[in-house]
Amino acid sequence: MKLALKELSYYKLKYLLITAILFLLAFLVLFVTSLAQGLGQDNVSAIDHMKAEQYIIDKDADHQLTQSALSDKDKQLLTDYHIDLLAMQLLPLTNNLSVAAMYSETMPERTIVEGRMPKQADEIAVDESLQEKLKLNDTLTVKNKEDNKKKIKYRVTGFIAKEMYAHTPAAIVTKAGFEQFNPDVTPNAGFVQANDKAELSKLKDDLSDSEIITADELKKGIPSFEAEQMPLQLMVVFLFVISAIVISAFFYVITIQKTNEYGILKAIGMKNRKIALVILAEIMLITFIGVAAAIILTVVISMFLPATMPFYLNHNLVVILAGLFFVVSLIGAMMSLIKVIKIDPQVALGGE
Repeated sequence: MKLALKELSYYKLKYLLITAILFLLAFLVLFVTSLAQGLGQDNVSAIDHMKAEQYIIDKDADHQLTQSALSDKDKQLLTDYHIDLLAMQLLPLTNNLSVAAMYSETMPERTIVEGRMPKQADEIAVDESLQEKLKLNDTLTVKNKEDNKKKIKYRVTGFIAKEMYAHTPAAIVTKAGFEQFNPDVTPNAGFVQANDKAELSKLKDDLSDSEIITADELKKGIPSFEAEQMPLQLMVVFLFVISAIVISAFFYVITIQKTNEYGILKAIGMKNRKIALVILAEIMLITFIGVAAAIILTVVISMFLPATMPFYLNHNLVVILAGLFFVVSLIGAMMSLIKVIKIDPQVALGGE
C-alpha cells in the first residue's frame, strides 16, 4: 500500500484525471438509474405503500386497479374471509388538478411530510408533489358534470411522501369522504399482506368474478409502467456496459504503460505477488474515491430536488451498482496483471 500511495502521489495529475473520469461515469449511471427508478415510483408508489403481496381484482379489469369493481358476491366473500378492501377512484378537480382518491379501513401507515391524515368527511391528504400548487387548509373542489349545483369540497390536511399512481398524485380520504362521490364505496380490490395468506387457496375456488394476482402483476397492469421501464432499464444497462469498457481499458492502458518500471522492480527482486498487490491497491483506491464521490454527490442532489422531479434513490441498488464498478475495475486490473506477470525483466530493460 505504501508503494501504491507513493506512485499515486508522484503521478498526481494522471491519476486525478482517471479518478475524475471514473467519478463522472459512476455519477451518470447512478443519476440515470435514479431517474428511471423515480419514474417507476411515480407509477406504483401507492401500490408499494399498501404493503400487500397479492390482490383480488375483477377478472375483466385487465389488472388495472381503477378499472376494477368487485361484485357484491365477491365483496361479501372477501368480507367473510376478513380480507382488507381497497377503494380507489380518479377525481377531476378544479384548477386543472386530479387525484386518485383512496380509502381502506386498514390503510397502512403513510409518511406525512406536513400536516396530518384526514379524520372528517371534508378532509383529504394528498401527495407531496402538489405542495407547489397547494398549501395546508386549501380547498379542493371536485368537478361534477352531472350536477353542477352539488359541490363536493375537501380541505387539505396533509401531504404524503411519494404517493403516486400512474403518474397521478394519490390522495387519502375517510370513508365518509369517499361516500361523497361514491355512496356505495364500491371496492376496487382486496389486498392480502405477507403475513395473511393462509386462506387464499380456498378463497380462489370460491371467487366468481374476481382473480388473485401478485403485486407485480398489478403494477404491470398500469399501461405507462412497462412502456417506460423497459427502455429506461435498457438504457441503464447499455450505459453501464459502456462505462465498464472505458474503465477496464483505462486501467489496462495505464498499467501496460509502466512495463519498464515493473521490469526494473522484477530485476531488483520484487515478486509478482507484491507487484500485483501494488496494482490492485492503486486501482481499488482510485475506484473507491471515484465511486464514493459519485454516491455523495447523488445523495446531496437528491436532497435538493423538488418533489415533482421523478427521482428515487434506491439504497440497495446504489450498493449493487457500487459493487459492480469495483468488479469492473478488478476485471481491468486482472487483464493488466496477466501482462505484468509475463514481463521478462531483461526484455523490459532493453536487453536481449
